[in-house]
Amino acid sequence: MRSTKRRRTSFTLFTPGPVMMSDDVLRSGAEPLPYFRTDAFSQTVLNCEAMLLRLLKAPAGYRTVLLTASGTAAMEAALGGFGDHDSLLVVNAGAFGERFAEICRFHRLPHEELKIAPGAPLPSRGFEAPASVTAVAVCHHETTTGTVYDLNAWDAFCKANDALLVVDAISSFLADPIDMSRQSADALILSSHKGLALPPGLSFVVLSPRMIRKLETQRARSYYLDLKRYLKEGARGQTPFTPAIGVLRQLEKRLEALGQKGADAQVHRTALLARDFRKKIRGLPLDLFSSNPSNALTALEPRDGRSALWYVERLREDFGFYVCPNGGDLKDRVFRVGHLGNLSVRDNARLAAALKKLAALKSNRRLAA
Repeated sequence: MRSTKRRRTSFTLFTPGPVMMSDDVLRSGAEPLPYFRTDAFSQTVLNCEAMLLRLLKAPAGYRTVLLTASGTAAMEAALGGFGDHDSLLVVNAGAFGERFAEICRFHRLPHEELKIAPGAPLPSRGFEAPASVTAVAVCHHETTTGTVYDLNAWDAFCKANDALLVVDAISSFLADPIDMSRQSADALILSSHKGLALPPGLSFVVLSPRMIRKLETQRARSYYLDLKRYLKEGARGQTPFTPAIGVLRQLEKRLEALGQKGADAQVHRTALLARDFRKKIRGLPLDLFSSNPSNALTALEPRDGRSALWYVERLREDFGFYVCPNGGDLKDRVFRVGHLGNLSVRDNARLAAALKKLAALKSNRRLAA
């Protein structure tokens, strides 16, 4: 009789999300789901909020909204706290900064854009704020270019202008330092499938007391993404709509593990992986694209005449390594190697060896299997 056992596909994710998950997380995802309108599940939600706030070193009074949605939904929900009387400054340094701007345009929110060339640092001589700026929306790490920006600078800018600070930290959380006791972001946006190394399905908006008061004065722009509704239900450990129950249970176990060592230890581990990979590829015809790279990923620009997509496809087809392509103007120029999740220096060595083999090829032919 022919076996019905399926052959396991072998691959390694060097993408910035989803990422390689630990065995503990994978096993947890296979467990049966409980009913969620119970006191026991409410305690799971409350535990997750408390542990997440501790990892972020959030001061008293901060709250976390948990959304069963992607990070883009959390971006839209956070900007839904503003109205026609507001004036936003959107920092546009790549595709996700542009997404903030697109959300503003879609909802007709008054805004101006500070455009920064992909991979470039903030203007060294400062920047002009729009008249009566009420909020700044910025990506801590612009994932399309691998560039991390200084949250302290934006915090100081917002304090000087009495403005709220909305931060997309989706790919920087647990990769680059974030300390909300010092960097007073008013709406910090996170997602489950990046540094938390969980499946996609959950996103989070961590709200300051000032942002919560702002929400109370603003009519919601979305039925599903009304943060006031989530804050009300969250006070008793529930969500207004069905949550991603399985991912939430995985989140609780993941946060318990992270809490034993703290966020700083995870950031340190990610930084070591990033430095190790960059050291291993020295001498290859691959330039770092960003002037200030994040620990979360390394954006690489080939200088051997081959397109970035060629490297992406060959790594996948010949070695089973998934790195991240780019889009738009960077499609053929830049590919990205992630350092998040359950990776090791041994994985770095395997990928670096594959890149050396590809760079040594005299043509664009495929390697023999």
